[in-house]
Amino acid sequence: MSNRKIIAVITDALGDRVVVGEKELEHAIEDHFKAVPQDILLELIERVLKDPTEVYRDDRKREQIYNFFYRLEKGPKFLVAVIKVTADGAFFASMYPTGKSVRNAHKNFKKVKL
Repeated sequence: MSNRKIIAVITDALGDRVVVGEKELEHAIEDHFKAVPQDILLELIERVLKDPTEVYRDDRKREQIYNFFYRLEKGPKFLVAVIKVTADGAFFASMYPTGKSVRNAHKNFKKVKL
């Protein structure tokens, strides 16, 4: 991530300082939130990370952990922000809507107490 442009740093509900990179933010916009301006998506990412409904952790690989921050929004619809945690820090990977429930694959991961 050293050569990538940093757009924001957000402290999540678990206390990690999450780096949001330009390429990862562009991916989330292009693939999942085409109609949402960048500044609004950044606010939404911050909202999900700071006040999640549930958090799941995939820690099967020790060198990198993925945290899945879910937030239930009106509808009801879930949004999930995916955070990669490595020895170098925590990094935003993506965010996308999952519909009315947590993804089945994520339900198999460890649920983190908030």
